[in-house]
Amino acid sequence: MRNSQFSITIMVWIAILIAALSAAGGAGLRDARKDIADLRYREAEEKLTAVARLAEGEERQEALFLLASLKQSATEAELIYQEIINVGARSTWAKKASLEIAKIRYAVGNYDEALRIIKDSFACDVSDEACLFYGLSAMMLERYEEARQPLDRVKRGKLRPWAYLSLAEIEMAVDNREEACRRYRAMANTMINPTALYRHAECLEKNGDMESAKDEFLELVRNFRNTPEAILATEKLQILQKAELPDAPEESVTEPEMGAPPYTEGFTLQFGSFHDRYNAIKLAAKLKRIFPGVRIDSDLVGSREVHRVRLGYFRTREEAQLKAEAISRETGDECVIMNLP
Repeated sequence: MRNSQFSITIMVWIAILIAALSAAGGAGLRDARKDIADLRYREAEEKLTAVARLAEGEERQEALFLLASLKQSATEAELIYQEIINVGARSTWAKKASLEIAKIRYAVGNYDEALRIIKDSFACDVSDEACLFYGLSAMMLERYEEARQPLDRVKRGKLRPWAYLSLAEIEMAVDNREEACRRYRAMANTMINPTALYRHAECLEKNGDMESAKDEFLELVRNFRNTPEAILATEKLQILQKAELPDAPEESVTEPEMGAPPYTEGFTLQFGSFHDRYNAIKLAAKLKRIFPGVRIDSDLVGSREVHRVRLGYFRTREEAQLKAEAISRETGDECVIMNLP
């Protein structure tokens, strides 16, 4: 009888302990999310580490997922994402972790592995982002027909323009130019994507509508400064102007007016370049405490955004070098000098 009562008492205490740990884990997650929102990353990392050590199941997986997102090293992050999968491979958090590992593989050019991971985890069933990277990976492998279906499943939100643009790129790759141009035109009309606007202007140029092409190239230069597409548009405008005035001297061919800061020439300081916008925001937030003028320049490179944390516009490399040396002396932060564009 006594043994039975003792066992019941132990079970009750275990249940109480589990409930207490669960409550503590939930509170720790809430506090960590608030720390992240307030840019207190060190405090968030400490809380998440504690929750991941004590919690179980999906609560532990969520803590690990947030913890991985704070890591600057892709290798460290991948180890944590794999731990999430090991805790429970069928959970939503495991699918999210699989996608993050696939994105790391995609970023280093291992498209076969990225594609395999997304397919095996069925992450596209629950995530538009997974469908996008499934399609992008297949595109990079020139498996265009396989890429169409996952890209077409991205129907909403900020990822939809990238999926729609990728479908247009597929049409161009398979020599279906009319459909590609139709898609570019639909996106260009929304004025939300410089790549689509540039591609549509190219379609107009190839179809012989030079005036409309020039108008779109100029609109791109004016509205999407500091993008690679605007640089290409500037070059196109110069070529078209020169074609109209074949006998004009070189110095009479002018660049379109874009206003300050200088766009087609000069230099800037770059502190980091990231595929994950969150990491760029994290670095920019840290630097803005010292350099309020820090900005994030986002470009499309190989069908994927790259986010660069930068400071300043300088007309000469010497000016940029002086500023970089001053920053290094004052704060110890290292930066590199980049050409503009």
